[in-house]
Amino acid sequence: MSVAGLRRFARPVPTRRNPAVTGERCELCGAPLGARHGHLVDLGRRSLGCACRACYLLFTPDGAGGGRFRAVPERYLSDPAHPLTAAEWDALDIPVATAFFFTNSDLARVVACYPSPAGATECLLDLGAWERLRRHHPLVAAAADDVEAVYVTRADEGPQAYLVPIDACFALVGEVRMTWRGLDGGDGVRRVLARFLDDVRTRARPVRAREVGR
Repeated sequence: MSVAGLRRFARPVPTRRNPAVTGERCELCGAPLGARHGHLVDLGRRSLGCACRACYLLFTPDGAGGGRFRAVPERYLSDPAHPLTAAEWDALDIPVATAFFFTNSDLARVVACYPSPAGATECLLDLGAWERLRRHHPLVAAAADDVEAVYVTRADEGPQAYLVPIDACFALVGEVRMTWRGLDGGDGVRRVLARFLDDVRTRARPVRAREVGR
């Protein structure tokens, strides 16, 4: 999925900390949306859209609707048995402390992005280093193309990696963009990133062997 195609979605979505956005409707059938609703990736337009529960479930199976739309899964995964090492993170040569990675099925490669005052900023990725991560880390291999991302951040205890829905990443991008102050984002951005990491840790469960390569 291209970064440009997702920038329109870079705004907060309803969560437990974020009240419902009134007036939103399903982008497929026009039904009103509640505080919690699903999202679909439109693979033709390389964009994300809001969906009511019925439309979301319709496109949950792989290949539904001719494969144009894919429902964004709601799972959050961790892999405490295979933690990311500092050396593995350094090998990716990412110039920031927080980034997310997802496979663009059109490009047939992984795209690396990070939140910035300009929105989702794409950075060059050492694909060889990423492939080595895929071979040694079940969490990385478990991410579904286009709809899930591997979120990595340098915490006090070292690099932390989680599998998260792609819409969560772009909601974070929007919040960072709106909060950014000064050259480094300021305390506001640091609080946003800390809250996001806390929320991901709370939601995440350990990855299971059957989920790898789905």
